[in-house]
Amino acid sequence: MSLHLPGEKCVQEPLISCIMPTYGRPDYVNEAIAMFLAQDYPRKELVILNDCPGQRFACDQPGIHVFNADERYPTLGEKRNAAIELAQGDIMAVWDDDDIYLPWRLSFSLAEMKRLATEFYRPAEFWAYWGSGPLHNNQAIREWVSHALVMFTKSLWRRVGGYPAQHLNEDDAFFQRVHEALQQSFISYPLLSEDRFFVLRGKSKYEHMCMSGGDSPLDLAPGNFELEPSPIADATLRQHVDQLIQTRQKEDNSLIGNDSLLISVCVALKNRSRLRVDDQTIELFPNSVRSLAQAAEDLVDLGSIELVVADFESDDWPLQEWLCKAAGNLRVNVVTMADPFSRGKGINAAVENATSDRIVLCDADMIVSSEAVRRAVDLVNSGKAWCPIYESLDRHGRHDCWQDLSHGMVALHRDWFAAAGRVPEFQSWGGEDDLFHNSLAEHVGIVRERSPFLRHQWHPESCRHEHYKNPRQSDFWKHMTEFRSDSSMKNEPMLRFYAVHPDWEGELHCFPSGRMMRPGIDSGSYELTSKQIILKWDKWPVETLDWDDEAEVYIDSVKNFRLRQFP
Repeated sequence: MSLHLPGEKCVQEPLISCIMPTYGRPDYVNEAIAMFLAQDYPRKELVILNDCPGQRFACDQPGIHVFNADERYPTLGEKRNAAIELAQGDIMAVWDDDDIYLPWRLSFSLAEMKRLATEFYRPAEFWAYWGSGPLHNNQAIREWVSHALVMFTKSLWRRVGGYPAQHLNEDDAFFQRVHEALQQSFISYPLLSEDRFFVLRGKSKYEHMCMSGGDSPLDLAPGNFELEPSPIADATLRQHVDQLIQTRQKEDNSLIGNDSLLISVCVALKNRSRLRVDDQTIELFPNSVRSLAQAAEDLVDLGSIELVVADFESDDWPLQEWLCKAAGNLRVNVVTMADPFSRGKGINAAVENATSDRIVLCDADMIVSSEAVRRAVDLVNSGKAWCPIYESLDRHGRHDCWQDLSHGMVALHRDWFAAAGRVPEFQSWGGEDDLFHNSLAEHVGIVRERSPFLRHQWHPESCRHEHYKNPRQSDFWKHMTEFRSDSSMKNEPMLRFYAVHPDWEGELHCFPSGRMMRPGIDSGSYELTSKQIILKWDKWPVETLDWDDEAEVYIDSVKNFRLRQFP
């Protein structure tokens, strides 16, 4: 669904309305006002709806509109709806009085809404504070708090009928309406840890709070309150928040300067130009080159695009017969490789011969749009790598699936490529991209997100590995065997899986030592081969899952237990 944001065709950005219902917490309201005023987004308003009888709030700070109700609303859902009706903006941001919002909350969320073309934005990660000690990593998942994080259009709120008239779980019911309207099961979008803009105040001084409530009753004393911005009173929490802000401010966005060459796209190639399938000829790499040529034309005002091809003596359609014509305004550099085909070796050679320090590692069967190139350049310029999840097409060019587990497409800076140790030069298909991704993550933050501007062309399954010397994934599993047995490799990255179990759902971490754990919950040991993973829990019965080639998961079909590897 496309997103229309009022003002997009004008110079003026849209007005964002921050919605804050409140009752009996004037001190927290003052802290929330300070956070609102600190936002780096200019066109904003804070709508405060107070329904504590006898308490009258007033505030003369810019952009803050206070409304005092004479009696309590019957339900919190009705109160939220009333506050949104009072809002003047077309974009609504939930702004709870007791939580922490960092200065980039509004600007970052709006930018993501535009980029993702969505009417509803919820980040996948946030911080939580439990009264002492460090901040805790938290994820926006089902049956866990995430309402205070979200931003949505007012038109979507109207379309789904707003919040239901209930006092508890009105947010979950609203989410259900949103998910049904947008035809998605659960909406959340990944972000880097330094981009997180929200800290859940899990420990409150007020006894009524649902999580880690304190000892103090609500402040229901009648009277007039002149609201004033105030710093966070909790010294430990304030210190954590100050550190998060300072860390983000220190980000060096000048890592790479502007130049006439936008980026170098690096490809390893062996016979992907003309494939005969039944009575059809498929031009995988020519289609990829044509898409890059169109991107170069679209972005000509920003600079040029270089295509570096490490060609392992392809003979299905020699490059000299068609490449220059298809390339258009691309800068083309062909590196001839006489070795047996290795995707990793080809990528490494292409990077060595690339002119730009901004690099894209790309497969020969990818359709790449100008939006994807622009996204890659912007992220690398900001000091982040990009490992997008791309769309796979079926034989008829229609959407088939998202490649959520693939790490083959990467945009990065040359220095990060070198620091990660280059791509493993396997002579069998599979696994080198996953290992490189894990190594890269040790050196730079990686943005992982679905991109509709990258599409993988259909081809027969045999095309994946027919030009390799060794059986598929054999080099990867040889590496993993050595990885677990060689004590010098104990510090290499762990394997991470996402598990869907009849009794639980979440991450499973498998370490080089042979130990595994569900972080903070269960632990045990494991045995892993190319065909099977055996989970030997410390407190539970052994579970065995077999590899499913088609689904690319480990599965126990009897128990309906699945494991997918992910970064």
